[in-house]
Amino acid sequence: MMEASGDINAGAEVHGMFAVRRDAEVAIIEIHRPEASNALRRQDKLDFIDLLAREASGSARAIVITGSGTRAFCAGTDIKEMATFSPQESLAMLAVEERMYEAVMSAPVPVIAAVQGVALGAGCVLVSCCDLVVAGESAKFGQPEVRNGAPAPLHVALLPRIIGLNRARWMLYTCQSIDAATAREVGLVSEVVSDGRVLSRAKDLALEIARFPRGSLALQKQIIDSWIRDSFDTAVRRSAYIGGSAFSSDEPRQAITTFLERPR
Repeated sequence: MMEASGDINAGAEVHGMFAVRRDAEVAIIEIHRPEASNALRRQDKLDFIDLLAREASGSARAIVITGSGTRAFCAGTDIKEMATFSPQESLAMLAVEERMYEAVMSAPVPVIAAVQGVALGAGCVLVSCCDLVVAGESAKFGQPEVRNGAPAPLHVALLPRIIGLNRARWMLYTCQSIDAATAREVGLVSEVVSDGRVLSRAKDLALEIARFPRGSLALQKQIIDSWIRDSFDTAVRRSAYIGGSAFSSDEPRQAITTFLERPR
């Protein structure tokens, strides 16, 4: 760990190609590779997995992921690195990438994407894995993998669940991007704000969420995960068990008591 240089963020901690800042109980992780549109190499993905795990297991009650500059949130996997891959190296990279997406989805705290510029390929999938997405008006989202000679695998499987099969097919086959307004309309984006307000709005949203009990947030995320992965009947049964387990701690009693004591 070292202090951030002036070209990242004053006072931030630097971990590989990532800068980390904290505001109260919110951790802000910035992908800082602007010269490559914040594209991620294999080692960057490994660093991100470790960094996210550290922040999620610390004092943070919400995490914001953003990209350096206004050009890109993340342009995906570094295609210069991919160009030299053998099949075995490609599989090894995809195994790391799968861990990266699962780290976001299984984090015990909500993860919010703050998107300015483009989110392409792995960057778009990373957005899909986040719990909430705040995008700037000029943001664009796309899956151009086929154009680069390889199909889009792994957690791209989330895309038809989020935006519908026909729209997902269109994005994957045409390699065309959708703008922020369309992404909001089809459900990929939670909110669209002016470009200059993306990070501040994402941070405000994270601070709002961070006021809630950490345990109930973690359990709610587990329940939402069951909606994604399980059949309807299994999700219902699993959510009952997860919901009931909340009462093994004192959080529900404390939260309810605080609510009842509020002046009306």
